[in-house]
Amino acid sequence: MSLEEWIAALVSQANLTQEFYDDFIKRLSRYDDIIEELRYYMEHNDFMDSVSIKGYSATDILVWQIDHFKSHMDRGEYDYQSNQSYMILMAYDTLMKMKEDPDSIILSIKGETGTDYADKY
Repeated sequence: MSLEEWIAALVSQANLTQEFYDDFIKRLSRYDDIIEELRYYMEHNDFMDSVSIKGYSATDILVWQIDHFKSHMDRGEYDYQSNQSYMILMAYDTLMKMKEDPDSIILSIKGETGTDYADKY
């Protein structure tokens, strides 16, 4: 299975649109390092985490997204808890967005978490 076919399968499993797929693939084509990351995930079902943007990897983004939406998941809202395909796509989508505009994503990561840590405020 090609990477594009695998991503298409994830998009389908995540109930996302063809437009999302087209945009994701278009943006992905700009980033060889993220392509390599995704290919590794496809083959190993695990993060390689060789791409780090200002100290944040795909794993860090996934943890933030889970934390950010935890209250919704606890109430049974959204599909984050049970839809691994959606969570993986969103982590890599956010990683690509961080390549384009890291500071706004990092501001969200630091500001939208329920976890206390040094220098949060």
